[in-house]
Amino acid sequence: MKEDIARGLLRRAGLRCTTGRVRILEVLQQAEGPMTHQEILQAVAPVGLNRVSVYRALDAFQEADIIHRVDMGDRVWRFALCLPMGNTDCHPHFACRACGRVECLDSIEVPRVKATKNGYKIEQQEVYWKGLCSKCAHDSS
Repeated sequence: MKEDIARGLLRRAGLRCTTGRVRILEVLQQAEGPMTHQEILQAVAPVGLNRVSVYRALDAFQEADIIHRVDMGDRVWRFALCLPMGNTDCHPHFACRACGRVECLDSIEVPRVKATKNGYKIEQQEVYWKGLCSKCAHDSS
């Protein structure tokens, strides 16, 4: 992600454009899949951000819908940049049960559910698929 794109995302969200925030967005853009807080912290270490600053930035990004937080049931949050798919669609995530790799499946759109027959108000929608990634499936054959 170019720095000007990251700054544009921050401005549209009404967030300050700090060097650390821009770098975090660049790291998430370059990632192959959702990243843990620790992975992000290691990637931005040269900028000099501490653990709390990264947490605060990620919270602000999530609140502004710049990123989404992925919970794969292992008690480790992962973060990924939201792609501009619009307000009506979301995408599933895949977690490999053997190696633990988590991946956004951006090319698969899942309709966003807004309400149910029972009157429930859906506030968050997350779709997860678990199984074996192609490498682990191949290795187990």
